[in-house]
Amino acid sequence: MKKIVLLAVILSFVVPVSFAADLNTVSVKGTIIDNLCAVSQRPEDLPVFIKTHTKECALAPSCAASGYSIFSGGKLINFDKESSAKIEEFLKKSASKLQVAVVAKKAGDILHLIAL
Repeated sequence: MKKIVLLAVILSFVVPVSFAADLNTVSVKGTIIDNLCAVSQRPEDLPVFIKTHTKECALAPSCAASGYSIFSGGKLINFDKESSAKIEEFLKKSASKLQVAVVAKKAGDILHLIAL
């Protein structure tokens, strides 16, 4: 009986910590855009530009080197450098599209890709 009570007390501290770690995990649906093209647009023009931006442009050397963001809900959210490299590899696949759903850890205004 004492072991069960002790286990319950220990779990009451461990379980909330594990849930808290997941609070920064987000699912985002949107359109991938390279940062070079994104910053070259006025914010109010970005929603229209996104519709015409191509995967080929996003993979151009200077565009890919600038990193990637996702445009979702009228906002542009940046990926970190490691995630941008993963996105570039994903976009190189012939069946890939710029419209995606991602799972990422959010640290401030930056996303760290978990799954694409």
